[in-house]
Amino acid sequence: MLNKMEADLKTLSRTFLGDETVNSRLRDVGFLTAQQAHDLGAVGPFMRASGIALDTRLTGYGVYSDLAFEPITSSVGDSYARTDVRIREIFQSIDLIRQAAAKIPQGEVAVPVKGMPDGEYMMRVEQPRGEAIYYVKANGTKFLDRVRVRTPTFANLPGLLETLKGCQLADVPILILTIDPCISCTER
Repeated sequence: MLNKMEADLKTLSRTFLGDETVNSRLRDVGFLTAQQAHDLGAVGPFMRASGIALDTRLTGYGVYSDLAFEPITSSVGDSYARTDVRIREIFQSIDLIRQAAAKIPQGEVAVPVKGMPDGEYMMRVEQPRGEAIYYVKANGTKFLDRVRVRTPTFANLPGLLETLKGCQLADVPILILTIDPCISCTER
């Protein structure tokens, strides 16, 4: 199934990224430099399309320490670069699925969970939109004291605002879509 999906996606991505209208609407629109991306705390493909090769999965959490990959980047920093990075990350995901599936051990997979959690824990994970941060504080009962989540969309809003400066009104929807926003993540 992955082979068929990959072949179809290659055809679609070549057609889409090579389209004259797509190129005229995305190229040289909504620049975000590497320095701006860093200073404004951009994450994920939004940041990597500005040339910063940072990916939380490289910290090796979960199975990622057993998988071979490098962050997909572009040094251009415009809307086309953000779209291109996202599309190339789809192919990277297919490769990561293949690698992980080949490493699944034989037999049952079960993790017993006993007792009630007590203490604090923070975790950084890479999601398709970028780095998410989860914080949990437990007290040994079935009720947690605190749960906080910093979503990639929330982190990318300052960078988005920077790309909107001086843009044409017709470019606003495109620029918003290039950060792949999750509106419910920002309405909290």
